[in-house]
Amino acid sequence: MLTPPLPLRAFGLAALLAVVGAAVIVTASAARLSPVLSVIGWIALAGAVALCVVAWTTWRRMRVRVELTDEGYTIDGPDAHEQGDWSDVTKLTQSPTTLVIHHGDEHRVRLVSQRGVTAELIHLTGDLVRRLDASRGYTSQL
Repeated sequence: MLTPPLPLRAFGLAALLAVVGAAVIVTASAARLSPVLSVIGWIALAGAVALCVVAWTTWRRMRVRVELTDEGYTIDGPDAHEQGDWSDVTKLTQSPTTLVIHHGDEHRVRLVSQRGVTAELIHLTGDLVRRLDASRGYTSQL
């Protein structure tokens, strides 16, 4: 499973919005100001909760599930579903944040880690190489 980075800016903005909303509600109530200010505070508080829910839901949906078997792979993401057999893979390339599975000259499957080099990306790369090598009959002599 490749997970995107947490939406920290959205959570930070929601926290700021919640503090401002709560402060407006308390100030309007304590100083017996217009009820309109309290309503504005409650709207800000509701907006903070909504922003947290949207950020969390979006973060959860952006996960990419990678399943590797002895025969091939399946990749399920928010926008695409890819699968292939190891016998069709002609090359595997890697940059610091991207793995590319080549199927001939035309078709490529890209796995991009938005968080950069992570333990899950390193583990996935190693597992991909081992499965690809095993499909070709290569063995490790350690």
